[in-house]
Amino acid sequence: MSTKTGRERNIKMSQKKFTDQQIKVFISQTNAELVLQDPQPVLQDLGIEYKELGNDSYRMNIRGEKTPSAYISLKNGLWKYKDFGTDKSGNIVNVVMDYTGKDYKSALSYSLQTLGVPNYLEQALNSKQQDYQLSQADRERIKQQREANAQRESSHPLSKVTTVYEVSTNQMAVDYLASRGIVKIPPQMKVINGEYTNNKGEVKRAFGVGVLTRDGTGADIHFLQKIGDLKTLSLGEKDISFFKNPQSNKVAIFESKMDYAAAYQQMPLDDVNVIIANSVSNAAKVAELLVSEGLTQTPMIFNQNDAAGYRFVADIMQKAEIPEVKSIGYQVMTEYKKDINDLLLEGVKIADRIETRPLEYFADIAASLESIQKAQQTPSKAVTREDLQQRTKQQSQEQEQER
Repeated sequence: MSTKTGRERNIKMSQKKFTDQQIKVFISQTNAELVLQDPQPVLQDLGIEYKELGNDSYRMNIRGEKTPSAYISLKNGLWKYKDFGTDKSGNIVNVVMDYTGKDYKSALSYSLQTLGVPNYLEQALNSKQQDYQLSQADRERIKQQREANAQRESSHPLSKVTTVYEVSTNQMAVDYLASRGIVKIPPQMKVINGEYTNNKGEVKRAFGVGVLTRDGTGADIHFLQKIGDLKTLSLGEKDISFFKNPQSNKVAIFESKMDYAAAYQQMPLDDVNVIIANSVSNAAKVAELLVSEGLTQTPMIFNQNDAAGYRFVADIMQKAEIPEVKSIGYQVMTEYKKDINDLLLEGVKIADRIETRPLEYFADIAASLESIQKAQQTPSKAVTREDLQQRTKQQSQEQEQER
């Protein structure tokens, strides 16, 4: 009797047809839910030797190594596998395959069963419906798992501040800043120690001069000596720094803490509100702060003389609806890539370079530099210095005509 029922079920399944696209959707749904699951039950069931790193990563001994080099960690809410010893990667299914030698289908079936993840393709084949859709309960459960993963990942930052103390207490820091022309130390500039987790899950120490971010828990530091190509590091959540002066409605905005420290050598900045972006990617955060604090009346913005610097200023002005700002005037070509610290070292009187400019000025230069950069990546169209000089001259003439 049971044999007949099984045969009838197989016949019914074989008669059920799905398009290739529908099958791909079922498989995608299964995989998408699988990588949301904490892989620890699989590691325990297989007896894999592992160590928890914080609350969002496991270091695993997959190949009997003396020093394990395989990790499965939460990255953007998903559990991802990487073996630095073999350069293999993937998800928990790949871990099972590498550890047990199982083929993909068997490793997938085992992982789904162990982690309690439904196989949506099998459910569709066994369903009376012609098309299997996620139920509202499924959708809500998956949504909650994603939110839990995001909270879990953010609760264990890849980096953090450990200690903060005055620059004057560390001679190495004093000497380094002096080599950059910075002898008058801004009160917000500190020596900051921190820790960060590298891509192998190893905790490393970091040390440099920098500023705390606006909530006081994170920081942006500049190393006294580069680590490889790295010379700066964000500790904690990447954010802007804001040093508020309730007695003033003036504001000075800097791309980096070193720009601020350089300007501090010559300019009276103790009586203004100071914003340090810590990255040109934080332009939107700067704009939002200017609006919320009511500091949109012709702010001073100190940008680097490159495409990203001009785009940084233009984005802030556009998002905060600021018609004009005060800024440092550069010779776009001959001083290309220079910043406030470079001008300081060259003995330039920074106050003499301050000019009031409209949004169009920054947007036009940014667009020109960006188009030149793009063209330089095309071998058939080489761009010369004369091209940029001609474009800069043209912009100056247009601005004179507008006046």
